[in-house]
Amino acid sequence: MKSTLLLVFGVILGALFIWFLKPGIASPVGDSAADSEKRIQALSDEIERLKGIAPTQSHVMADVGLQFSSLWFAAQQKNWDVANFLFNETRNRIRWTIRINPKPKAAGSQDEVDLQGLFDALDKDVLTPLKDSIAQKDSTKFEEMYRQTLVACYSCHKATNRPFLRPSMPSAPGLTVLNYDPKATWPQ
Repeated sequence: MKSTLLLVFGVILGALFIWFLKPGIASPVGDSAADSEKRIQALSDEIERLKGIAPTQSHVMADVGLQFSSLWFAAQQKNWDVANFLFNETRNRIRWTIRINPKPKAAGSQDEVDLQGLFDALDKDVLTPLKDSIAQKDSTKFEEMYRQTLVACYSCHKATNRPFLRPSMPSAPGLTVLNYDPKATWPQ
């Protein structure tokens, strides 16, 4: 709720900033109270529309799982370029989750969970070493860090009161349309 209010406040503040300062945009100076009220209502309506089309955190986390499981298969094939791409996509999706709702309530609770704080620890402790293993093309280190990342992901699930969401080693790549063979020659 707090993050939604901050988002609403930020959008309104940004719109008012543009409204007052950007040349070429009609200024409310001299507008009637009714005109100002219409503009505020239009902004409120737009905020509600945008909130209605924003993806949920669970949608973004499904993307995280898709990218992260595919990362495993790219590294198993020693396709380090694809592995690096999928690692970056995974990390960016996690950041997207934080932007959607940086402090969600834990399931069945009123307690907020600081996702940014959890991500900062995850990024430092496991994601950075995982990225390093990809850059070094070190399969042994990659496997160790991949497993540690899954454990760290689970700690976030537990922190949000969702211990039933247990990550596991992937049995199939999420992105089945990709060829993970680094020597692939088709398509040309």
